[in-house]
Amino acid sequence: MDNKTGGIGSFFHQVESDDIKDFNLDKYITNYKLFYTGRHAIKFIIDEISLTKNISKIWLPKYYCQHVTSWLKECYSNIHLYEIDPFSSAENLDLNSFSNPTDIVILNNFWGIYKYDIPISKTKAIFIEDHSHGWQSTNCLNSTADYCVASLRKTLPIPLGGILWQPKNNTNYKSSLIEDNDFYKNWDRIKLAMRLKSDFIEHKVNSKDMYLQLINQSEQYLHKQYSPIKLTKENEAVMLLFLNKDYKTYKENNLQILLNNLNKNKKFKVLNSKIDCTFGLQLLFKDRKEFDKIKKILISNHIYPSELWPNNKERNGWSYLLNIHIDFRYNQEHMQHIITTINNIN
Repeated sequence: MDNKTGGIGSFFHQVESDDIKDFNLDKYITNYKLFYTGRHAIKFIIDEISLTKNISKIWLPKYYCQHVTSWLKECYSNIHLYEIDPFSSAENLDLNSFSNPTDIVILNNFWGIYKYDIPISKTKAIFIEDHSHGWQSTNCLNSTADYCVASLRKTLPIPLGGILWQPKNNTNYKSSLIEDNDFYKNWDRIKLAMRLKSDFIEHKVNSKDMYLQLINQSEQYLHKQYSPIKLTKENEAVMLLFLNKDYKTYKENNLQILLNNLNKNKKFKVLNSKIDCTFGLQLLFKDRKEFDKIKKILISNHIYPSELWPNNKERNGWSYLLNIHIDFRYNQEHMQHIITTINNIN
């Protein structure tokens, strides 16, 4: 793939699992349950907990994916928000303040570099940790939360995927899932879009319009779909094919190339951690105009970043995060293109 066809970023194109290094997930996470989305995994475990407890409050971080927040608010009337700094660490967050055993607190492993000091007291809330942007991070593989979830499609090249596991126990879940042919068609819609993107990269088709339209239709559908769906055997097989693959090593290697060669820039800073690899190349901004300007420059150079996340409340200081994908799809040549583009920004 060259930079001027598929570009760098955006959703995955169709790839072969054999092209990605193997990873032994069972060494860290066992007895997991797969879902179509991370949202499905969250709702499933909240509903499962509700079978034996009357849930008082469900706490979400104020800084969180706007789609997940709005989706959960449609599902539950007892959503509450708590403050957190998504760009530093979790050291200043005292989780002991969540002392009601009938509360659920959703923690977010921001960008794969957050480590929470989760209480072990019996008089504590139930903690669910979201590793969607930290899949295979150290804190993901060694979490001490009551439950963990992740949206796998953020990292795995699959049409849809989510996962739920329990780090400290293994529960036999009582809740059942429903079948839904419309949802299965949505999987097929994304699968087709991934294939069409591969065709575009390989110059078999000349336009992005069809696969971009399919992806947009799929996302709009998911925003209005609120029930966890039973996996088909065929779709589950695709998820399993890509689950035991090493996605972190590629990001670590690419990120190191970038960190060694990017010039310092007063308009933004690069979010980095000595502990772990970030989800992608994360550029932090204080000023929205500079954010929009640099995003436009990147896109004009066939680098398609994502904003994590839009519509969150502006903060004092660092407020906006621009993520550039540096996953297994990209090599040193791609990293050099990112370096040249960013270093040429005045």
